[in-house]
Amino acid sequence: MKTKQILTAGAIALSMILTGCSASSTGTKDTKTTEVAKKKAVKTIGQKTKDSKSLKITNNTGKKITVFETKSSSEESFSDNLLENGDTVKNKEERTLYYTVKENDKLDVKVGLQDQDKTFVFKDVDTTDTKKVDVSLKDDKVNLDVTKKDGSTVTLTPSEDSAKTEDEKKDEQEVKQEEKKEETAKADSSNKSNTSESKKNNTASTSNSSSNKNNSSSNSSKPSSKPSNSSSNNSGSSKPSNNNGSNSSNSKPAEHTHNWVAQYKTVNVPEKGHNEQVLVKDAYDEPTYGYEYHSFCNTCGLDLTANGINDAQHVKQHTLNGEGGSATQKPVEVQTGTIHHEAVYETRYVVDSPATTKQELAGYKCSSCGKTRAN
Repeated sequence: MKTKQILTAGAIALSMILTGCSASSTGTKDTKTTEVAKKKAVKTIGQKTKDSKSLKITNNTGKKITVFETKSSSEESFSDNLLENGDTVKNKEERTLYYTVKENDKLDVKVGLQDQDKTFVFKDVDTTDTKKVDVSLKDDKVNLDVTKKDGSTVTLTPSEDSAKTEDEKKDEQEVKQEEKKEETAKADSSNKSNTSESKKNNTASTSNSSSNKNNSSSNSSKPSSKPSNSSSNNSGSSKPSNNNGSNSSNSKPAEHTHNWVAQYKTVNVPEKGHNEQVLVKDAYDEPTYGYEYHSFCNTCGLDLTANGINDAQHVKQHTLNGEGGSATQKPVEVQTGTIHHEAVYETRYVVDSPATTKQELAGYKCSSCGKTRAN
């Protein structure tokens, strides 16, 4: 009896342990399900506000997008990177972009890819009636493939100066600063030269005045027997020396004047086109057929059913004519209805403008010293 009670108590305890494990397991599964659901939540770019608009953005570049910035077209500078630290838009990933533009403005977009030190800027993007935007990569340049709600597509290319690296932009800035320094130095040199010339003129005027006074004093104090021109000659002999010194101080090397020659580069203009619906097959009605039984006269072969003739009367007439008569049932194919087929269309790509090249101003180069400057 005691043995049965012990076994019963053990079974109850084991049952409670198993029930607790089951509940714990269920709780763990619910927690994991919640975590998975959070991970699968759709990521966005930017913050949704009451004034923001939205677009579907898909990364088709084959690389990760690490920089995504926007601004209203009338604003001067872009916002901070809308992708938080460590966040990237993976290849083939779709996200919802939230952005805000001023009234009557369009959207400017800046995109940067992983392991690249340059970004691509797209100006005045018209988002009116836009269904989605695909970010693609062609010839090492990011493009925006915009699909409108009517199914038409257009490819946007970045502005020409946006694909420059930070080092290239820094070099251009340094060239501009050097040019400003040269202009300032020229202006300072010109001012100093004018000041120096003015001082020399004043000094020469004072020297001439003093010389004239000395000559007058010398002539009045010395006897007339001595040549009166000796002092004058000595004075005259000192003037050429002063003039030579003046000429020596003014003989500066001629300043170099840049002869800027325009430099051009060949730019590839990609093909542009759109998709449109083209009729392949017209709509039509297809007849359908089936079988039904008709009565045929065995004497004359007439289809009595199709002609609406009573079998018995027809056979009787042949009998009265001494011909004998009978009828037979045979299956006959007849149209039973129609099946309507809609017109068939297919999407075809139409080229609006073929790919070509054009010459664009890349900067200027001095034909004498080889120095370059930006536009």
